[in-house]
Order: sequence, then C-alpha cells, then structure tokens
Amino acid sequence: MFLLILGVCICTIIIIGWKIILSSPKNDQQQEISYNVEQSENLLIPIDDELQSSLTNINCDTNDSNTVRSTLEFLPDEILLDVIGFLKPYDIYYTLHNLNNRFNSIINDFQLNFHLNISHISKSEYDYCLSSILPLPSVLLRLHSLHISNDETYGAIALFIRQYPTLTIPSLRSLTLIDATTSQIKFFLVRLSQQLENLSIVTNRTIDMNDKRFICQYILKHKYLRSCRLSLCDGVDCDETILSNSINNQLENIIIDLSYFQNILTLLSYISNVKRLTINLNQQKYYNQDYDAAAFDIVRLCIPTQLSYFNLNLRFSNVEFEHIEQLLNCLVNLKHLCCSSFRAELVDGYRWERVLERLPLLRRFQCVMTTYIYHSLDLNLISQSFQTSFWKDKNWTVICDYFQCLSRLTIYTIPFYKNLFISTLNGSQSLDDKNILLDNAFNKVTHLKVSVQGLYSDSTPVRKFGFVTSLSLCDGESYSDHSNSSLVSYLTSTIDLTKIRHLKLYSLLSGHTLFSLLCKAPNINCLSSSYHNLLQMINDFGDVWLCWLLNMMIKKLTLSYGRLTLSIVDQFIELFSNIEHLSLCMNMDDVDFQEILLKLIQNFKHLSSIRIRLAGKLTDQFQIQTLTWLSNNQQLHSEFNDNFLDIWIT
Repeated sequence: MFLLILGVCICTIIIIGWKIILSSPKNDQQQEISYNVEQSENLLIPIDDELQSSLTNINCDTNDSNTVRSTLEFLPDEILLDVIGFLKPYDIYYTLHNLNNRFNSIINDFQLNFHLNISHISKSEYDYCLSSILPLPSVLLRLHSLHISNDETYGAIALFIRQYPTLTIPSLRSLTLIDATTSQIKFFLVRLSQQLENLSIVTNRTIDMNDKRFICQYILKHKYLRSCRLSLCDGVDCDETILSNSINNQLENIIIDLSYFQNILTLLSYISNVKRLTINLNQQKYYNQDYDAAAFDIVRLCIPTQLSYFNLNLRFSNVEFEHIEQLLNCLVNLKHLCCSSFRAELVDGYRWERVLERLPLLRRFQCVMTTYIYHSLDLNLISQSFQTSFWKDKNWTVICDYFQCLSRLTIYTIPFYKNLFISTLNGSQSLDDKNILLDNAFNKVTHLKVSVQGLYSDSTPVRKFGFVTSLSLCDGESYSDHSNSSLVSYLTSTIDLTKIRHLKLYSLLSGHTLFSLLCKAPNINCLSSSYHNLLQMINDFGDVWLCWLLNMMIKKLTLSYGRLTLSIVDQFIELFSNIEHLSLCMNMDDVDFQEILLKLIQNFKHLSSIRIRLAGKLTDQFQIQTLTWLSNNQQLHSEFNDNFLDIWIT
C-alpha cells in the first residue's frame, strides 16, 4: 500500500513538472510580447493610437513558427506606400531596405517619389546617402527634389560634386542650393537643371557681378521653370545687357534679390507669365533718382498682366515714394500688395490712400514701415492718416507704435505678415485706440527681437506671440534684479516660452535671470551670446546650477566677440560637453591655435560641426598648413570660406 501511494506521488510530480516545462516557453514568449507592446506604446509616433499600441518588433524570419507578426505587416501595400512616402530616403533605406522581399518591392515601387534633403544632418548620415542611396538606379529615376546645403554641413556640396562629377538625375524637378560657391552653382545649373520646375539658390558667399548676371540670364532662359528663388549677396544688378537675348520663360512665382530699384523695371519686361513676385532690394548704395516718366510708360506696355501678388521689401531708405507710386500705377491687376521700408516719407496714410485707390482689383494690403524720429513730427497726425474712412471701409487695420527710448516709429497692418517683429520693454506707445488686438494678429511671427532698455511699463500694449521659436534680447548693458525680473514677467505674459528653441543674448543679464528664463523655456537648445557676456553670466564657471542647466540644454552654441583661451578651454569643454554645433572666434596668430582646436575636436564627443571666425590676416601659408594638419584625421572635412574655417565631423 505504501509503495502504491509513493508511486502515485512520483507520477504526479513528474506530470506537473512536465507541464511546467511545456508551458515555460509560452510564458516567456507572452512576457516578451507584453514587453514589446509596452515598449511600442511608449514610442512617440504621430499615427493612430490603435495602430501605435500594436507596433511590436518586426521579425522578418517568416519560417520561424514562433514569429509574431506585427499589425504593420498586415496593412495593405497601398497604405504602407503612403506611410513610407512621408519618410526621408535615409530612414527608408537604412531601416527597410533588404528587410524582406515585400518591403523591397514596396520601396522600389515607381509610385514612390523621393525628396532628398541632405542639409543639417550628421556626416555619417550624409555619407550613407551618397554611398548607399544615390548609386541605386531605382532611386535616381524617382528622385524628384534635391536640397543640399553648406550651412552646418560644411563642404557637403563639394563632396557631392567630387563623388558624382558626371551624375545625371533625369527625374529631378526641384533643386535647392544653400550657401554654394559660384562654381558649385554653375555645376548644378549645367548638369541637373534641364527639366527643373522649381529652383532655389540662397548664398551669402561673394559672387562676381558677371557670374550673377550669368546665373540670372540662365534662369530667365530656362524653358520649364515655374518657380524660382534667387538670393545672392548684395543682389543682382540685372539690366538690358544681360536680358536682351532672353527667350520667353514660364516663370509664375519669383523671389529675387535685386541691387537697385530700376532693376525692377527691367525685370518686369522679361517675366510676362509671372503671377507672384517678391523683390528684395538689398544694397545701400545711392542710385540715380532722375527717372524719366517715359521709362514707366514703356514698362506699362509690357507689364505682366497675370501679376496679382507683389511683395516689395525695401531694405534701404533711398527709394522715394514717387517712384513706388509710378511703379504701382503700372500694376493695375494687383489683388494683393505687401510693402516694407525704412523711409520716413512712406509713413503717410493719405498718400497711400491715393495710390491704392488706383488699383481697382486690390483686395489685400499689408505693410511694415519703420522710421527713426530724429526731428519734430506730429505722431498723432501720422496715426490719423491711417484711420480714415478709406481704411475702415477696406477693413485694413493699421497699428502705429512709437518706441520712445529708441526714437522709432513702426506702422504695420494686422495680422502682421512678416516672421520678424521688433519690440521693446519700455516706451512702447500705441498711437491709436487698438490696444486690444486679434488673438491671431502675430501668429506668423517666429522671430521676436526685444530691446530691454529700461523697465517694463504697465502702459506698454501687450502683444501675444504664440508661435515664436527664436528670441533675441538686445540693446542692454547691465541690469538690476528688478529690471531683470520685469524682463521675465514681460516675456512670460507675451510669449509661449515652451516653443522657444533659440535664445540670442546681445545684452548682459544676471545669472539669476538667465537661469529663470531657461527654466521657463525648457526646450531651448541653441544659444548665441558674446564670449565675455557668457563668462559674466555664469560667474566665470562659478554658478554651478546655471552651468549644469546649460550643459543639459544647449546643443548649438554661437559665441561672438572674444576668443577662447587655452587656460579655460578644459572648463569650457566640461560646461558644454553635449554640444553638437559650435561657432566661435579665434586668432590665427595665437600660438595655441592648433592645441585649442585639437582639444575641441577630441573632447566634444557629440560635436558635428565647428565654424571658426578667424581674426587676423588670412594667408595662403596658414590655409595650407591648417588643411594639411586637419587632413590627417579622416573623420574631418575642412575648408576655408572667406575668413571662416569650417569643419564637418563624422
């Protein structure tokens, strides 16, 4: 009997143990699935919650019986194609290429067009795009737009041309070049622009006038271009000599920087199909103001009849109202007019009224006109000139602000149409009764520049800026805690500080104020300041809490005025150990130049680029020696750009 009971117990233990062994893989698998689901729920993916919660790790070994397929794999190809279409080519090929046959088929589908943006990316991502994506014929046949820049991706365009000197992209329809040299611009125009419909060239590099004319003429002769932006340093002086041989083009949307006002008259004669035209006049040189009225009569004969939007930005004060009036008299089909200037003559509402009444189709007028009052003017009379029945009937609301501490008068329509707004803490006086503005009056403002002279005044009209991402504080010296607290109070009531990404300090704040501002704006990751002001604000690295906060937040740092010395370079590296982009000043004659630069490159573990503004006379010998020394490190690409040394780091 005892043996029977013992045998039953042993058998029971064996059966229970066997069941536990059989169930353990399943439990482990369930735990793994639960863990993956939990992890996927924590991912910040901008798609539906139902789909987001079901994204488990994709295991592509379909022969494994234990594989759990994710919901993503159950989606039809058409939906996957639409989703993948929102990804960068780098993300598509780095994560999905050769994952399985199905995904290879989807990403090679000719309905999927590629838009390659190789600007503001890491050197490793750039190298992958050039070595693993562009060589694929299936990519070149579907590459519709290319955006390439030398801004923070220093040397990207040169490396592109060096690796693909004979590249052709037959499907390319849109091309954007940022900060390119003359030879680089010509390379892309000659090789890649045959079928282009959209072209954008923006550069601050010095370009010879003859080269500017070549670029302008090439664009105006292009048969297929529909949209173009041309922003060259000091603008383009286009005249009849470079446009006389231009054929009819199809340009409908143009943004261009010109040198002189009379260039507008010439340009209008050669863009007969244009519908939207934005002109920026950059040069501050004086031009011949003796215009012959017959010149405007000639323009009137060949004026583009489809031109309905005209945006004129006068970035200098030499253009007289008479010439603007004669130009607008020619543009009789305008429906939308924008104008900005810095000339006192233009802040005359009665004269604008007479001009605008001659435009029968005009439905929208926007302006920003700023002038500095250094002599006696009746400010109330200026304000009243924009409050007549004409302006009220058109429903065009004009605000007149006078900044007494700066002697500056600004007149603008609301909603404000530019992305930069200049304000002040003290002395802002609204010259009309529109203290209560629309909630969306400044929704287009993304850059706010605040003069912090004086104390915050309760009489200052409150402006609400809900979408500002860049904040500049300027015109200040040294402030008391009271004035700095007024600054923080003003900013808190004016801006959504959580949206600020870039803080530019052109004034000296106390360390306490900067700490408070950073705490209220936790998403700031870019900081611009003078070298000496920064040292004072952090109390020569003595303000531990402010140093800790800067270390945690700042990824991009721009320092001006003053140079980094060898004695504090180690403290500087420790303070900004998480920096990714650095711009600073150095003296090329400094005996410690190479040692300081070497420390920066070796010890900033996350550094992607360095731009050094060089003080002193830049010699060929210095350039050769520096480039030779830097070329020993294969992870660096370096080049000289005027008085800058630019370094891009893998």
